[in-house]
Amino acid sequence: MNRTLVNIIIDLVATLLFLGMIATGYLLRFPLPPGSNKTLTLWGLSRHQWGDIHFWISLGLLAVLVIHLALHWNWIVTVIGKRCHLIKTSQPSLVRSAIWTLGVFIALCIAFGWLAQRDVKEIHQPICSSVSGKDQINIQKHDLHTAEPSTSQDKTLVWDDVYPIFVTNCLDCHGPQKHYAGFRVDHLDDFFKNDGNSSLVLPGQSSQSPLIAIISGGRADMAMTESHKLSDSEVSLITTWIDQGAK
Repeated sequence: MNRTLVNIIIDLVATLLFLGMIATGYLLRFPLPPGSNKTLTLWGLSRHQWGDIHFWISLGLLAVLVIHLALHWNWIVTVIGKRCHLIKTSQPSLVRSAIWTLGVFIALCIAFGWLAQRDVKEIHQPICSSVSGKDQINIQKHDLHTAEPSTSQDKTLVWDDVYPIFVTNCLDCHGPQKHYAGFRVDHLDDFFKNDGNSSLVLPGQSSQSPLIAIISGGRADMAMTESHKLSDSEVSLITTWIDQGAK
Protein backbone atom coordinates (compact mmCIF):
# COMPACT_ATOMS: atom_id res chain seq x y z
CA MET A 1 0.00 0.00 0.00
CA ASN A 2 1.20 3.50 -0.79
CA ARG A 3 2.92 5.00 2.26
CA THR A 4 1.23 8.37 1.76
CA LEU A 5 -2.17 6.68 1.85
CA VAL A 6 -1.20 4.80 5.03
CA ASN A 7 -0.21 8.08 6.70
CA ILE A 8 -3.52 9.68 5.69
CA ILE A 9 -5.50 6.76 7.10
CA ILE A 10 -3.55 6.82 10.36
CA ASP A 11 -4.04 10.58 10.70
CA LEU A 12 -7.79 10.24 10.07
CA VAL A 13 -8.13 7.43 12.64
CA ALA A 14 -6.12 9.42 15.19
CA THR A 15 -8.35 12.46 14.60
CA LEU A 16 -11.53 10.42 15.06
CA LEU A 17 -10.20 8.84 18.26
CA PHE A 18 -9.15 12.24 19.59
CA LEU A 19 -12.63 13.63 18.90
CA GLY A 20 -14.08 10.55 20.61
CA MET A 21 -12.03 11.30 23.73
CA ILE A 22 -13.27 14.89 23.75
CA ALA A 23 -16.89 13.77 23.28
CA THR A 24 -16.83 11.11 26.02
CA GLY A 25 -14.93 13.46 28.32
CA TYR A 26 -17.68 16.03 27.85
CA LEU A 27 -20.35 13.41 28.65
CA LEU A 28 -18.53 12.39 31.83
CA ARG A 29 -18.16 15.99 32.99
CA PHE A 30 -21.53 17.56 32.16
CA PRO A 31 -24.53 15.33 31.18
CA LEU A 32 -23.31 12.52 33.48
CA PRO A 33 -21.47 14.29 36.33
CA PRO A 34 -19.71 12.45 39.18
CA GLY A 35 -22.17 10.72 41.48
CA SER A 36 -24.80 10.12 38.79
CA ASN A 37 -23.93 6.50 37.97
CA LYS A 38 -26.94 5.09 39.86
CA THR A 39 -29.40 7.75 38.79
CA LEU A 40 -28.70 8.75 35.17
CA THR A 41 -28.14 6.98 31.86
CA LEU A 42 -27.41 8.31 28.38
CA TRP A 43 -28.47 6.24 25.37
CA GLY A 44 -28.80 3.20 27.60
CA LEU A 45 -25.33 3.50 29.18
CA SER A 46 -24.43 4.58 32.70
CA ARG A 47 -21.56 6.92 33.63
CA HIS A 48 -19.25 3.99 34.41
CA GLN A 49 -19.96 2.40 31.04
CA TRP A 50 -19.18 5.66 29.25
CA GLY A 51 -16.00 5.79 31.33
CA ASP A 52 -15.03 2.37 29.95
CA ILE A 53 -15.59 3.64 26.41
CA HIS A 54 -13.44 6.69 27.16
CA PHE A 55 -10.67 4.39 28.45
CA TRP A 56 -10.64 2.13 25.38
CA ILE A 57 -10.69 5.10 23.03
CA SER A 58 -7.63 6.49 24.80
CA LEU A 59 -5.83 3.15 24.41
CA GLY A 60 -6.73 3.10 20.73
CA LEU A 61 -5.35 6.60 20.30
CA LEU A 62 -2.13 5.56 22.04
CA ALA A 63 -1.76 2.57 19.70
CA VAL A 64 -2.28 4.76 16.61
CA LEU A 65 0.32 7.24 17.88
CA VAL A 66 2.83 4.42 18.39
CA ILE A 67 2.24 3.26 14.80
CA HIS A 68 2.64 6.84 13.59
CA LEU A 69 5.96 7.16 15.41
CA ALA A 70 7.18 3.83 14.02
CA LEU A 71 6.46 4.89 10.44
CA HIS A 72 8.38 8.14 10.94
CA TRP A 73 11.09 6.80 13.24
CA ASN A 74 13.94 7.37 10.80
CA TRP A 75 13.00 11.02 10.36
CA ILE A 76 12.49 11.53 14.12
CA VAL A 77 15.87 10.04 15.05
CA THR A 78 17.68 12.01 12.37
CA VAL A 79 16.11 15.38 13.22
CA ILE A 80 16.43 15.04 17.01
CA GLY A 81 19.95 13.66 16.70
CA LYS A 82 21.12 16.56 14.59
CA ARG A 83 19.39 19.17 16.74
CA CYS A 84 20.90 17.78 19.93
CA HIS A 85 24.24 16.88 18.33
CA LEU A 86 23.80 13.23 19.26
CA ILE A 87 24.47 11.74 15.82
CA LYS A 88 28.14 11.10 15.12
CA THR A 89 27.65 8.92 12.05
CA SER A 90 25.77 9.35 8.81
CA GLN A 91 23.74 6.20 9.50
CA PRO A 92 22.41 6.30 13.11
CA SER A 93 21.24 3.05 14.66
CA LEU A 94 17.47 3.07 14.48
CA VAL A 95 17.14 -0.17 16.42
CA ARG A 96 19.21 1.05 19.35
CA SER A 97 17.36 4.36 19.54
CA ALA A 98 14.03 2.52 19.38
CA ILE A 99 15.05 0.17 22.20
CA TRP A 100 16.16 3.09 24.38
CA THR A 101 12.95 5.03 23.71
CA LEU A 102 10.76 1.98 24.37
CA GLY A 103 12.66 1.23 27.58
CA VAL A 104 12.22 4.77 28.89
CA PHE A 105 8.53 4.73 27.97
CA ILE A 106 7.91 1.41 29.73
CA ALA A 107 9.84 2.60 32.80
CA LEU A 108 7.72 5.75 32.99
CA CYS A 109 4.49 3.71 32.68
CA ILE A 110 5.59 1.32 35.43
CA ALA A 111 6.63 4.20 37.69
CA PHE A 112 3.32 5.98 37.14
CA GLY A 113 1.31 2.82 37.86
CA TRP A 114 3.32 2.12 41.00
CA LEU A 115 2.91 5.68 42.31
CA ALA A 116 -0.83 5.63 41.58
CA GLN A 117 -1.31 2.34 43.44
CA ARG A 118 0.85 3.46 46.35
CA ASP A 119 -0.91 6.78 46.89
CA VAL A 120 -4.53 5.57 46.72
CA LYS A 121 -6.21 6.41 50.02
CA GLU A 122 -9.56 5.34 51.38
CA ILE A 123 -12.16 8.01 52.10
CA HIS A 124 -13.73 7.15 55.45
CA GLN A 125 -16.63 9.60 55.10
CA PRO A 126 -19.06 8.79 52.24
CA ILE A 127 -19.44 12.34 51.01
CA CYS A 128 -17.92 14.31 48.17
CA SER A 129 -14.72 16.15 49.10
CA SER A 130 -15.90 19.14 47.07
CA VAL A 131 -18.61 19.90 49.63
CA SER A 132 -17.45 22.96 51.52
CA GLY A 133 -18.44 25.87 53.69
CA LYS A 134 -21.49 25.82 55.90
CA ASP A 135 -22.82 22.63 54.29
CA GLN A 136 -19.60 20.78 55.13
CA ILE A 137 -19.76 21.91 58.74
CA ASN A 138 -23.39 20.85 59.10
CA ILE A 139 -22.76 17.44 57.59
CA GLN A 140 -19.73 16.76 59.76
CA LYS A 141 -21.82 17.26 62.88
CA HIS A 142 -23.41 13.89 62.18
CA ASP A 143 -21.88 10.45 62.50
CA LEU A 144 -21.19 9.37 58.92
CA HIS A 145 -19.74 5.95 59.71
CA THR A 146 -20.83 3.16 57.35
CA ALA A 147 -21.18 0.44 59.93
CA GLU A 148 -24.58 -1.27 60.12
CA PRO A 149 -26.74 0.60 62.65
CA SER A 150 -28.48 -1.21 65.45
CA THR A 151 -31.96 -2.46 64.59
CA SER A 152 -32.97 -3.22 68.14
CA GLN A 153 -36.66 -2.47 68.71
CA ASP A 154 -35.88 -1.65 72.36
CA LYS A 155 -33.88 1.41 71.39
CA THR A 156 -35.60 4.67 70.53
CA LEU A 157 -34.14 5.71 67.20
CA VAL A 158 -33.26 9.32 66.48
CA TRP A 159 -32.14 11.24 63.41
CA ASP A 160 -28.47 10.41 63.93
CA ASP A 161 -29.32 6.70 63.69
CA VAL A 162 -30.85 6.95 60.21
CA TYR A 163 -28.92 9.89 58.73
CA PRO A 164 -25.92 7.76 57.62
CA ILE A 165 -28.29 5.74 55.42
CA PHE A 166 -29.41 8.87 53.59
CA VAL A 167 -25.82 10.11 53.28
CA THR A 168 -24.63 6.86 51.73
CA ASN A 169 -27.52 6.42 49.31
CA CYS A 170 -29.08 9.81 48.63
CA LEU A 171 -26.66 12.70 49.24
CA ASP A 172 -25.26 12.77 45.68
CA CYS A 173 -28.62 13.80 44.22
CA HIS A 174 -30.29 15.37 47.26
CA GLY A 175 -27.47 17.21 49.01
CA PRO A 176 -25.44 20.42 49.01
CA GLN A 177 -24.31 20.17 45.38
CA LYS A 178 -27.49 18.86 43.77
CA HIS A 179 -30.94 18.88 45.30
CA TYR A 180 -33.36 17.44 42.81
CA ALA A 181 -37.05 18.25 43.43
CA GLY A 182 -35.84 20.89 45.91
CA PHE A 183 -35.22 18.18 48.52
CA ARG A 184 -32.09 17.66 50.64
CA VAL A 185 -31.48 14.69 52.90
CA ASP A 186 -29.04 16.69 55.02
CA HIS A 187 -31.90 19.04 56.03
CA LEU A 188 -34.17 17.25 58.49
CA ASP A 189 -36.92 19.83 57.98
CA ASP A 190 -37.23 18.83 54.32
CA PHE A 191 -38.69 15.48 55.36
CA PHE A 192 -41.61 17.24 57.08
CA LYS A 193 -42.24 20.25 54.84
CA ASN A 194 -45.55 20.47 53.02
CA ASP A 195 -45.29 22.14 49.62
CA GLY A 196 -48.77 21.27 48.43
CA ASN A 197 -48.27 17.53 48.71
CA SER A 198 -48.18 15.28 51.73
CA SER A 199 -44.97 15.45 53.78
CA LEU A 200 -42.49 12.67 53.10
CA VAL A 201 -42.56 11.66 56.75
CA LEU A 202 -45.63 11.51 58.98
CA PRO A 203 -44.34 10.89 62.53
CA GLY A 204 -45.81 7.75 64.05
CA GLN A 205 -47.37 6.69 60.74
CA SER A 206 -44.80 4.86 58.63
CA SER A 207 -47.49 3.10 56.60
CA GLN A 208 -48.88 6.48 55.53
CA SER A 209 -45.50 8.16 54.96
CA PRO A 210 -44.65 8.57 51.25
CA LEU A 211 -40.96 8.14 52.07
CA ILE A 212 -41.45 4.45 52.89
CA ALA A 213 -43.19 3.80 49.58
CA ILE A 214 -40.31 5.52 47.75
CA ILE A 215 -37.40 3.73 49.45
CA SER A 216 -39.12 0.34 49.36
CA GLY A 217 -39.73 0.52 45.60
CA GLY A 218 -43.48 0.87 45.92
CA ARG A 219 -43.76 3.99 43.76
CA ALA A 220 -43.95 2.50 40.27
CA ASP A 221 -45.14 5.86 38.91
CA MET A 222 -41.96 7.57 40.06
CA ALA A 223 -38.95 8.18 37.81
CA MET A 224 -35.96 5.91 38.53
CA THR A 225 -37.87 3.79 41.03
CA GLU A 226 -35.07 1.24 41.40
CA SER A 227 -32.50 3.96 42.09
CA HIS A 228 -34.51 5.10 45.12
CA LYS A 229 -34.94 1.60 46.52
CA LEU A 230 -32.97 0.77 49.68
CA SER A 231 -32.17 -2.57 51.28
CA ASP A 232 -34.77 -4.28 53.48
CA SER A 233 -32.70 -3.65 56.63
CA GLU A 234 -32.39 0.07 55.84
CA VAL A 235 -36.11 0.38 55.10
CA SER A 236 -36.88 -1.43 58.36
CA LEU A 237 -34.69 0.95 60.36
CA ILE A 238 -36.25 4.07 58.80
CA THR A 239 -39.73 2.60 59.34
CA THR A 240 -38.97 2.10 63.02
CA TRP A 241 -37.61 5.64 63.27
CA ILE A 242 -40.85 7.06 61.80
CA ASP A 243 -43.09 4.90 64.01
CA GLN A 244 -41.15 6.07 67.08
CA GLY A 245 -41.83 9.71 66.26
CA ALA A 246 -39.11 10.61 63.73
CA LYS A 247 -37.17 12.70 66.22
